[in-house]
This record gives sequence, structure tokens and C-alpha cells, in this order.
Amino acid sequence: MKNVKKHQFEAVSLLTPENGTLEVSIIPTLGQPNWVLPTCLILQTLPQTARIDTYTWVHDDVRQDLLVYHLIPQEVEAQFLVILEGNSDKHRLALQTTGEITTLRVKISDVKDCELDEEERANIKNALPKILANKHDDEDYVYQAVKIGDELLVVPNLDLISHQLFGDE
Repeated sequence: MKNVKKHQFEAVSLLTPENGTLEVSIIPTLGQPNWVLPTCLILQTLPQTARIDTYTWVHDDVRQDLLVYHLIPQEVEAQFLVILEGNSDKHRLALQTTGEITTLRVKISDVKDCELDEEERANIKNALPKILANKHDDEDYVYQAVKIGDELLVVPNLDLISHQLFGDE
């Protein structure tokens, strides 16, 4: 696997404990385990039913074109765009999904690392948008599989996804 150039990313870390808890958002997907992310990475959630590949996001009177990563198959109607912070303004991206986004405050000790079986890995690979599925067979877009309660979730490797989408070396 090719090394991904890391950026200084002090403002938002993957896990930001506060009194032993994390505020996380569960983002629904289809064909793979739902994604779980720190809520502080979500800049905005907005309705968007048309399937799009880019979105012009306006914030603080600044327009920014964002690439859209689809968490649902093409034949499923989307409901939302979730705008995510990146390592830099350039690396912000939007997720297109359907279903309710759930926000939870969980104890760090209640988030358990787990392994994906071959079928789950194959489902994730099959659910990749074409732009990523055609990149590199050996890339793993899952940072970590976790369980919160009985629910299997995926912490996505946002650095790798962002670098692949933006064509960074």
C-alpha cells in the first residue's frame, strides 16, 4: 500500500475525549456497515435528493466545490449531504446518503475494536464508488471496524479516501 502523505491536523482528531466520552455520529450506508465519525468532523448536513458528484458549498460567503462520496448505490434515492472537515480546506468532502444520521455520546470503553470477516470486507469493496474501486485493489478504506453495543460500524480512512478522490500523491 502506498503511503499517504499526512497533514498537520491539530484542530480535529479522530477521538476527542471529554470526561471519558465521545460524541459520534452514525452515518447510514447501504451494502456495508454504517460509518461512525466524531461529530465534530461534520460541518453541515443538508437535504439533497439529486445524485451529484460535486457540490458547491457556501460558508462564510466563500464558495467551495466539494467532491461527493456516495454511501448508497446509484439506484437508491439520496436524502442528505454530509459535509465533512478535512485535513485542509482542499480536502473537505461531502457524503451522500439516505436515512437518519444518529448522534450518540458514548463512553470510550464502550467502543470496541473488532475485525471484519471476508464477506463484510467484500461487501465494503463492492460498495465503493467507482472512482475508488478502480484505484488500487490493495487499498483499505476502513480505518477500523468497531462495535458500539451490538452494532458493527466502520471508522473510514478519511485521509486515504480524500487523497484518492483528490488525486494526491
